[in-house]
Amino acid sequence: MPVVKLVLKTRKGSKVTKKYDEAKTPYKRVLECFDIDNKIKEKLKAKYEILNPVDLKRKISKLQEKLLKLNSLKQKVRKDLLLDEKPYGYIYN
Repeated sequence: MPVVKLVLKTRKGSKVTKKYDEAKTPYKRVLECFDIDNKIKEKLKAKYEILNPVDLKRKISKLQEKLLKLNSLKQKVRKDLLLDEKPYGYIYN
């Protein structure tokens, strides 16, 4: 997801003016960075080329559904346990 970064912030009295650079993805920023080794950039490029956004979205959706089912099962088990508990009572000897 593209992100803009703050480049310049100036204050003139009570007015603050901010300047931002153009929106870029973190991947694009890494490729433009001079401090990162070219070998790392080549590995990232190779990984980026095989990514399939539609497939990733499907996988994420399936995992989210699984989490929701697990959470509802957990809530059901917790509710059943609370129903099985006996209320406080007196113990007679």
